[in-house]
Amino acid sequence: MSHETVGSLLAVIANSLNNGLRIMMFADKRAWGSDEFEQLRLLEETLDEAKKDFQELPVLVNGRHYYENDRINESLEDLRILCTRFELHAQTFKDWVRQGGPIDPQWAHETVSLRRELHRAQCRAARRIHSAQQIDAATSNSRCLGALQVHRVQQQRNPSIEEERLACAQTGRFERFGERDIAFVCDFCDGFLIWDDLRAMPTTRIQTQQPTAHHDVPEPASATSITPAITIPSPTQQGDNNDDSSSTTPNWQAPGISLSSGEAKTIVFAPVAIANHLPPPPGEWRSRVLCPYCDEYYYEEQGEEDMERIRYAQDETGLDGVRAFQEHLEWSHTSMVPSTSSCGVM
Repeated sequence: MSHETVGSLLAVIANSLNNGLRIMMFADKRAWGSDEFEQLRLLEETLDEAKKDFQELPVLVNGRHYYENDRINESLEDLRILCTRFELHAQTFKDWVRQGGPIDPQWAHETVSLRRELHRAQCRAARRIHSAQQIDAATSNSRCLGALQVHRVQQQRNPSIEEERLACAQTGRFERFGERDIAFVCDFCDGFLIWDDLRAMPTTRIQTQQPTAHHDVPEPASATSITPAITIPSPTQQGDNNDDSSSTTPNWQAPGISLSSGEAKTIVFAPVAIANHLPPPPGEWRSRVLCPYCDEYYYEEQGEEDMERIRYAQDETGLDGVRAFQEHLEWSHTSMVPSTSSCGVM
């Protein structure tokens, strides 16, 4: 079956979805209830999302040609399994129309599950292509393809919190992890980012109080003679948007609440961690995290004639998860006095 590609298998899945949708649309609706109309709506949304992914994901890997014609074995195997599941799903509706009677509400849950799996399969296929391209280009220190989507939003001029949230939602999902923790699971690399002992995920940064005078942003703890590339602006230079992630001041803090004690706590604002996570190493499931602020530091070394300004190089393997990332930020990039007067949680 060497003729199979990501594009050809996605076409088979789309055909099964169209078949199921066509059966529902032309069925006798006189005896329909809410379950039948809900099933029709879910099939329409699943097809629309699959088309949207098929249009948008190839852009991330240098074009549709690379995406449609990809033959990476893991991607093909994922899609072959989904081809069978979607075909059986469509057959379910064909049998239901022949037999009559009310629709089984469990089929709607199966549609939602298949929709989610199809989205993840398409994201993983794009990530594998991206990883192969990075290897070919001999690029190291590479964020996950999903992380890059959030990172690019944050690099825009004055991105809004809503834009960051939307980018995160398109990259993965939050879920309860164990009894007390919250995890973000990336659809592209299947990596987990874990926030310990958290009641709910905050949706805003902590509003920070600007100091009355200029101070340099703290340097990375492992560097010497660091010259920060960023300095804290005065209140008149700072914009009114306290949630501006592109501000020159490192603003990574969010107001959380401990699930075990109910006490307020400071955590890493989720989009900051998501935008900088790395795919898990082979055999691992936790994602490591790069520090975006260390990339903005330079140090000076004596050259042949003058001092040379050299960019600080952080460990390309990143930090060991969200907890280590926060410890690093608290030690190296905390220069503001937080204000916890407002707290928004998901």
